[in-house]
Amino acid sequence: DEYLEAHPERRPVVVIDNFLHKSQEGTVVYDKIAEWAARITTSNIAHVIFLTHDVSFSKSLSKALPDRVFRQISLSDTSLEVAKRFVINHIDFEAEDAEAGIKQLTPSQRRKDLGELDSVLPALGGRLTDLEFLARRIKAGETPRKAVREIVEQSASEILKMFVLGQEDGGRQWTPQQAWLLIKQLAKDQSIRYNEILLSDSYKSGGEKALAALEQAELIAIQSYNGRPYAIKPGRPVYQPAFEKLTEDKVLQSRMDLAVLAEGIKAETQSIDKYEQELHLLGELPRQPAELTSRVNYLLSKIMASQAKVEAYEKQSGELKKILTSEY
Repeated sequence: DEYLEAHPERRPVVVIDNFLHKSQEGTVVYDKIAEWAARITTSNIAHVIFLTHDVSFSKSLSKALPDRVFRQISLSDTSLEVAKRFVINHIDFEAEDAEAGIKQLTPSQRRKDLGELDSVLPALGGRLTDLEFLARRIKAGETPRKAVREIVEQSASEILKMFVLGQEDGGRQWTPQQAWLLIKQLAKDQSIRYNEILLSDSYKSGGEKALAALEQAELIAIQSYNGRPYAIKPGRPVYQPAFEKLTEDKVLQSRMDLAVLAEGIKAETQSIDKYEQELHLLGELPRQPAELTSRVNYLLSKIMASQAKVEAYEKQSGELKKILTSEY
């Protein structure tokens, strides 16, 4: 033990893959694994490396090691050059062996449409699972351009079903309006400010919890600097064009924007009610001290500002309803 403590480079390395895979089904098992890993690391017996896709891994490990800061490395998507090479290699992987002494063209060399990869790969990105899906579709006979278009359309449909239009249940920790706000913003910009989103009406209540849940569900990816979240990006590169496709649907955008505006109207109406209640209490005082004048003026200005927002929201809602009653 003393030798291993003095020579950490000599300690064995234990690698635990797929940590927290289907964590909802095996919480106790993962807790025990974390406790075991904590014991062997604190006893200087071994180093432990956890490989996981779950962004909330630190919560589980912190139960076993609450006083430790974990070293973590996030693996990013591959470059477009490597992505192209991966797709081509995947297409050629199961090619039949050439006859002895006869040089044959590989499947990728026989394809005349693989030049499209340079123009379509930026939309797909460098995520391994998406690249494998693309290669399988190309091997099945689709052109790269058609395959990427189909993948983007399929991703858009999945996003719509999982995050926006799906049935709300007790397990969902975000509202469709919260998901739509991110989709709409990320369709315009590849990265948006974390704290700016929290200032919006949809995220004023439980905003950080909703963002964490959406990151867990892989709609978004949250970037941090020195432990502080600062930016939000699409959860997968292919989601960027999928977001753009969703926002191009005028009826869908009008429907969701109308829901967001209704939420804003509700929030401002509640604020007005709160300000009016305070004014009512102040009005019931037997005397009106001069010191309360500034407070009364403040409340009146807040009511006026909220009312102006309500009127603006109502006007926008009217325009959106016209689209919903005239478009399919």
